[in-house]
Amino acid sequence: MSKIFNVRLPNAAPAEYSAQQFDQLVRSLEQIVLQLNSTYTSIPDQNASAASAWFGAGGGSAGGGFAGPVRGFQASTGILLPYAMLMSEGVYVNDATTTENIITFDSPIFEYGIEVGSHTAVFTGEIDDGAGSAGTVLDVTAVTSGTLLTGMTITGTGITAGTRIVAQVSGTTGGVGVYTVSTSQLVASTTINGSRASKLIFDYPGQYLVTFRTQVSNQDNSVGEFEIWAKNTGVNYPLSNTRFDLLTRKSASIWSHAVPSINGIFTVNDATTEYLEIAWWSDRSGAFLEYYPAGTSPTRPAIPSVIMTIAFISAEMY
Repeated sequence: MSKIFNVRLPNAAPAEYSAQQFDQLVRSLEQIVLQLNSTYTSIPDQNASAASAWFGAGGGSAGGGFAGPVRGFQASTGILLPYAMLMSEGVYVNDATTTENIITFDSPIFEYGIEVGSHTAVFTGEIDDGAGSAGTVLDVTAVTSGTLLTGMTITGTGITAGTRIVAQVSGTTGGVGVYTVSTSQLVASTTINGSRASKLIFDYPGQYLVTFRTQVSNQDNSVGEFEIWAKNTGVNYPLSNTRFDLLTRKSASIWSHAVPSINGIFTVNDATTEYLEIAWWSDRSGAFLEYYPAGTSPTRPAIPSVIMTIAFISAEMY
């Protein structure tokens, strides 16, 4: 829009109404409107840009239109509301009826400000039966980095794909010692990598609404118990546990099913160190988290063993 060159406006009206002077005023206003319309250039994204500046890096003591306690936190692009939807497409068996199992995630649907992290370890070890034949005994003789954890998938020369650490039998916790693995095999001493993608990491502190569902099956021909709970940075989250009944299997080849669905609020005070994990336990060795492939007649989608959704709800922590 350019400068307006105003037309001559009429003098002050006399004591009595003058139709000629009023017409002159109307003509003057018409000329101003004409100049405005003929010099204006439309900016289609002007409103969006202004709103973005106000919500993001515009005014306000916290760098945007909102004050800090109201808007929470902002990235350089404006208001950030973290969210995630995570799934698992694996089948996770009950490694032992006396130890916890940790849920892992292999299929993130979308992640924004929340992501899956892994516990990792590098160590030297061999697998046999303890007497030189194939077995499930992992003898760890040295640890290069990290901590060995149950549920870790291990890889290395000669190791069967999908082998996991089931339990530690003896030695330094998470270090040199003897472990049990899930698959019988014979592996000479070699460098082994362990990984468990179970850590839910948050980029920002605050409170998050967490909802998760697990597809639980029971292969045993007897009823059982199933419990599931949250862990904050490796420590059990107080009062987060829930127990479900597992029915006996329907037949020797058809299992029973239960679908625990839990929600709660997880508070992150220090995003640089804290993370969330979900643990489960059952007194049935045949309990497991089951994945079902896509079906036919009718065509239907696959059933993941785990679905989790997380949404940011507040930057204020009470």
